[in-house]
Amino acid sequence: MGNLGVEFAGIRFRNPLILASATPGWDGERSNQAWRAGAGGVVPKSFAPPVKWAQHPRCGRMKLIKHGKKPIGMVNIELYTTMALQDWLDNELDKAYEGNNSIIASVVAHPNPKDTGRNAKIIEDTGKVVMFEINVSCPMPAGEDKVGFQMGNDPETCYRQVEAVKKAVSLPIGIKLTPTSHDMVPMAQAAERAGADFLSIANSVRSFAGVDITTGLPKLAAYGGYSGPAIKPITQRHVSEVARAVSIPISAVGGISTWEDVVEYMMLGATTVQICTSIMWHGYEHFQEILKGLSEYMEREGLDSLKSIRGKTLPHIVTIEDLAKEPPLMAQVDSEKCINLTKGGCELCGKVCFYGAIEFAPKMTLHRENCDGCGLCMEICPVGALELLPE
Repeated sequence: MGNLGVEFAGIRFRNPLILASATPGWDGERSNQAWRAGAGGVVPKSFAPPVKWAQHPRCGRMKLIKHGKKPIGMVNIELYTTMALQDWLDNELDKAYEGNNSIIASVVAHPNPKDTGRNAKIIEDTGKVVMFEINVSCPMPAGEDKVGFQMGNDPETCYRQVEAVKKAVSLPIGIKLTPTSHDMVPMAQAAERAGADFLSIANSVRSFAGVDITTGLPKLAAYGGYSGPAIKPITQRHVSEVARAVSIPISAVGGISTWEDVVEYMMLGATTVQICTSIMWHGYEHFQEILKGLSEYMEREGLDSLKSIRGKTLPHIVTIEDLAKEPPLMAQVDSEKCINLTKGGCELCGKVCFYGAIEFAPKMTLHRENCDGCGLCMEICPVGALELLPE
């Protein structure tokens, strides 16, 4: 069986699944529980001065976004740790550390980078963490200084934060970037120039939870962070773009809930992945489900390590202009699979074809000369009866 272990920024992790900084790591005991459940590493909730108006207990602050009855994402109004840094230093880090030698400290970037470095140094002196993740990307900036994603959209700010922490500590450091960036590459490159050892891509997406149309009231009255499977395409875009622009390793964060998601991110250049929303929906034991699938995948593919698949997809990503030069493809129907041709009914593909390539008179008829090759019919077909083939 292949080895799930990975080396990330000079540190060896027993597997690439890391608990992302959020509610499941809000204190030392919960952080350690994630480790005991199989996580390769743990990022406890971000260390920052507690916000007085955001202490336990709090008003409802999480809403699932559903397609029908199936959750596809979640909007949360979470901030940083609800405990003072001194509580972590005195008690919680010890609890998190018990048997766990792979704690990554998430440190909220302060407006004065020296303060960020000072906090990191205090944490490093405990001997309980293996690396630092500088948080410049929280989608809910709090307080007058507006720390959070507004910092992460400025290359110079990213540079100065990394530079200050790099001077203050000896452990590897990285920076967690924001998906609100139109182009994340300048921030990533600035962090690399400043000495970052890795990048975490990315935080949740600033969002709104929706409206209760019976009352006209917001489902959550403040803007929050959107996470879960629905943001995976956004994060994958950022990961793949940055992976081709820097030489330091990447930890991918966003929409990971299956072992297939892990493989996809690695093929796009990630070395580790961070998981949160899926753990919040399914519990810590979900780590084992993903690890089982990952191990079975490696065995089927004959992989000794995950390193061999890293970046495999990147050479095949092209521009829209280059894609347009590819030979056209057209829809082809498998008459033995098609519901309409075998049983009657359905007609879904015809409803979504806007080029007149599919009609029902009364049976499904395909006019390939009208086909645009968009592929929507193939994607929407419930039985996989359509595929795109060369003209």
